[in-house]
Amino acid sequence: MATEVAQILLPVPNSGIVQMPDRRLPGIVIQGDSLSQLFDDLVCGLRQAKQHRDEEAYYSLLMCAQRMQDLLTAYEEALKRSGLDLPYMVSIKTRLVADDFAA
Repeated sequence: MATEVAQILLPVPNSGIVQMPDRRLPGIVIQGDSLSQLFDDLVCGLRQAKQHRDEEAYYSLLMCAQRMQDLLTAYEEALKRSGLDLPYMVSIKTRLVADDFAA
C-alpha cells in the first residue's frame, strides 16, 4: 500500500477534488458506490441506444462503461486486498459489458 498523501482541494458530496503527489493537475475521487451506480446508469443507456439502433450513442456509451468497468474492477481488487466489503450488492464481475450491438 502506498504511503503518499493526496491533498484535498475541495470536498464534494460522495466525491472530492484531490491533488495527487507528482501530478500537475488535480483529479476527482468518486465513492465506489457512486461509481457503481453511474456504471449501472450507463448500462441502462446502452440498452436504450441498442433498442433505438443508435449506433453512435451505443459505442460512445460502451467506451465509457468499459472504462468504468475497469475502474470498478481495480476498486474491488483494492477492497479485497484491504479486507473490506463492497459498498454495493453485486460485484462488477457479474455485470460486465461487451459489444452486443449487432446481436
